[in-house]
Amino acid sequence: MDPANYGGIKGKVDSCIHYGERQAVEEDSEEEEEEEVAREEEEEERETDVEELLENSWNIAQFLPQAASCQSYFLMIVSAYIVAVYHSMKEELRRNTPGSTPIKRRSTSQVSQEALGELGALPGMITFSQDYVANELTQSFFTITQKIQKKMAGSHNATEPSDMFPVLPGSYLPLNNPALEFIKYVCKVLSLDANITNQVNKLRRDLLRLIEVGEFSEAAQFRDPCRSYVLPEVICRNCNFCRDLDLCKDPALSQDGSVLPGWVCPNCQVQYDINAIEMALVEALQKKLMAFMLQDLVCKKCHGVKETHMPVHCSCAGDFTLTISSQTFMDHVRVFQNIARHYGMAYLLETIEWLLHTNLQLQQ
Repeated sequence: MDPANYGGIKGKVDSCIHYGERQAVEEDSEEEEEEEVAREEEEEERETDVEELLENSWNIAQFLPQAASCQSYFLMIVSAYIVAVYHSMKEELRRNTPGSTPIKRRSTSQVSQEALGELGALPGMITFSQDYVANELTQSFFTITQKIQKKMAGSHNATEPSDMFPVLPGSYLPLNNPALEFIKYVCKVLSLDANITNQVNKLRRDLLRLIEVGEFSEAAQFRDPCRSYVLPEVICRNCNFCRDLDLCKDPALSQDGSVLPGWVCPNCQVQYDINAIEMALVEALQKKLMAFMLQDLVCKKCHGVKETHMPVHCSCAGDFTLTISSQTFMDHVRVFQNIARHYGMAYLLETIEWLLHTNLQLQQ
């Protein structure tokens, strides 16, 4: 979906591939073959514990209410689909792999995975995915949606934003219907698999009918609930590792929504200096304010830039307007404000409050 929303089963990379080397197999003996057979059997037994290899990192799930176990149900449905498709893929590969011994399967597993990547999903796996969504997943999805709707019965007809939804640094949408948002988020994730598009569309249509929301209404359309603000070239003081840091979508929050002390360098696991990040945000806010105040006016009709100060209208008789609208600028300010409040950046919050107090026309 995007770098902040992904999930899947972690793959195993062969050591010779990982280190860029090709291990020469010249001294094969009967004892080594027996050891390889035993090792392969152990690995196949470990594959039953797929949950240990399952990785879920869904930023959109954090915007669902914790009440009625909405976040847990989201992860449960998505994880169940990933694991089911994974087992189907493994079974399909075993059937299509030549040879029956573990050693033969081990030597051809890499070739099979490469062929799977080139040819796309196998026919048997596609059929399984479609049947799984149309039957088992649909039944569980309907049951869970009904549970959420019953527990949140007093909020599904509300028009004002609900306090049940968590307020995070990237929050900007007025969310008020937990069951609706749950359906939209799960269906959006499932629709990433192009093999089940028709099944997911039918499932979404039936679920929206269940909660009495029109399929083509504006409320039923998916919108990313999290804004994004990328702070460029953040340097770790410990290892000098440089990266762009998304202050709204970076996983500085755990899955249960609790706030961690700050952001951690992915290279050395040392925490970034939050004061340096705050100063960088204040500088970025001041630059945005200067760009807004010193911007050019453009014609609404011909989009030409206003060249002189005196004319009220453009030479084409069009009216002038701002290049950067007040609404766009205020959207940026609100993102900074949410970040400052969420991570306790007092100086940044004071700067924003001073900006809004001295420019009351921006809030109109």
